[in-house]
Amino acid sequence: MSIFLKTDHPIALDSPDHIRPLGTRQDNYENKAFNQQLFWLFNGSKPSVLDLGCAGGAMVRSLIDDGCLAVGLEGSDYSLKSQRAEWGVIPDNLLTCDIGFPFTLSIDNDEPFEFDVITAWEVVEHLPEDRLPVMIDNMRRYLKVGGFMIGSSTDVRYTEHHQTLHGLEWWEELFKRYGFIHRTDLLQRFDEREAWVRRVDFNFVLKKIR
Repeated sequence: MSIFLKTDHPIALDSPDHIRPLGTRQDNYENKAFNQQLFWLFNGSKPSVLDLGCAGGAMVRSLIDDGCLAVGLEGSDYSLKSQRAEWGVIPDNLLTCDIGFPFTLSIDNDEPFEFDVITAWEVVEHLPEDRLPVMIDNMRRYLKVGGFMIGSSTDVRYTEHHQTLHGLEWWEELFKRYGFIHRTDLLQRFDEREAWVRRVDFNFVLKKIR
């Protein structure tokens, strides 16, 4: 398997996450309970997963170890340069890219690869609001119809890295405009099984319906 990424913005040069690395320098989360819930969502099959803002890449490696096709994109090259965490272990599956600009991600050919699941743990609030439409277009392009976008966010400025702060209802309405519905019925299941990879103020399970 060969993973190809083409972008004019391989690093998010103007992002606070790159200028003053924090999450990409220290975060490296995984949760096997989350993997099991993905398998349940897909009736026991192993879904393909694209992790946006992958930091140290532990979740990507965990999914690969469980038999999934998984790829991580990170806006900063801090972990790449330092080869920290999983970047020295699964280098072909961890790539740098500014998700606030268009990019082309393909596997074994030139066609954009559509994943079953896209994850974004504490990522969406890190982009400025004017970059969100392109970010969501990227998500739509690389997610199958019927696939899930799963992640977490906050409406509190814990750090200077948070650039777009809104509550869950605002995000729900934004994603709805792009063809996503919030599967609130699934939130309790993930909660009951402690199956979130990251959790701050709220989590979401969005399904692409068009």
